[in-house]
Amino acid sequence: MSDLDPSQPAPRLASAGMVDEWSHLLPGPDRSAFVAAYTEAEADVGRLKAVLSRYFSTWKTSLMADDLSRLQMLGTYVQIRDYVKVIWIEDDSDEFGETSPSESSAIWPRHENGQVVAEALGVELLKSMLAAQQLCPVRLEIRDKHTVSARSDPEKAVILARDILHGADLAVTDFVLRKQSPKTTIIVVELSAEHQGQDTGYSILRKAELCLSQNLYSFLAEDVLLHAPALKELSLSFSQPRHMAHTPPFILHNATLPALERLEISMARLSAPTIMAILSKSKQSLTGIKFRLTTLVNNSTWAELLNRICNEFPNLTWFELIHLSEGPNRQFRITFLGLEKDSVVGEPYKNGLKLQLKAPVGGNKRIPWVEYGGPDANHVLRIVAKYAVAAPVP
Repeated sequence: MSDLDPSQPAPRLASAGMVDEWSHLLPGPDRSAFVAAYTEAEADVGRLKAVLSRYFSTWKTSLMADDLSRLQMLGTYVQIRDYVKVIWIEDDSDEFGETSPSESSAIWPRHENGQVVAEALGVELLKSMLAAQQLCPVRLEIRDKHTVSARSDPEKAVILARDILHGADLAVTDFVLRKQSPKTTIIVVELSAEHQGQDTGYSILRKAELCLSQNLYSFLAEDVLLHAPALKELSLSFSQPRHMAHTPPFILHNATLPALERLEISMARLSAPTIMAILSKSKQSLTGIKFRLTTLVNNSTWAELLNRICNEFPNLTWFELIHLSEGPNRQFRITFLGLEKDSVVGEPYKNGLKLQLKAPVGGNKRIPWVEYGGPDANHVLRIVAKYAVAAPVP
């Protein structure tokens, strides 16, 4: 983000007393540096805007203790709050590792199931400021971080995002729910400030990246995906146990998604009918598809699925296939051996084709990764489907 964002108000040179008050909006270590930088900028409007943007464009808060007091103060300073573009919400969990936090640390209280006790945080204050447009961010970030003894569950982590978003009257353009590590789940919500306060909700959501677990039905399915008529790009991954077949909640509810242009599925165990149900309205709109670390179950095969995709989605321009498998226990690993031969994919198609040939010492050669980008994606995918062989895992 540019320090000289024209949408930001031109600052007036503030008195030393006012600058000192503004500095108390910041964490202790940043206060003296901010005062020095602001004073050095003097009456240069460009430099003043750059200083204010540098220190206030990202507002990090735990919504607890001193952070909550600073958030309340922020609402009273119009000249400063307009610079806040990113609200970053997390507690101090990762600062301690295996050691115990100090009494002054902001550690989110949790229910026995690991869910954050939202009532103990300043969620209502933040929501009221967003609803009143005292804050007009372009992005919300939430990091759910667990200690060494617990794992982060996207199902539990996203509930805090739900509690913040419900009633805040925001306009969501991009929604990300991702497991960054076994201990950390991140939620990133991109917003349209110009549509804030207009009861827009998810109606202009165009891109969603979701990590689903067992019971993410109501929020991600009913509140997000099924209220996003403009959704064009969807990425799905799963955090359920490996032995469980995955069925996205909107499939269970017999609901259909909008016409997608791009679908990416990873870390999943799905049947071919489930995948085709996800794409039921996308036959003319789909231009790109990706499968990564995906296992087909219930007697589905990749050769059949890929052949259906190239036949039923005529406008493909890109596909990528990475480490695919079949069978309830991933007994069969998919290889595309033979595609490396010049006679199989000839000119001009091979110009857009990329693949990885693995030839381990003492083992069988295999091709676990294939990608193509170009106007002949359907034709090339049809060839790829013919060479999709399910080889027993040694």
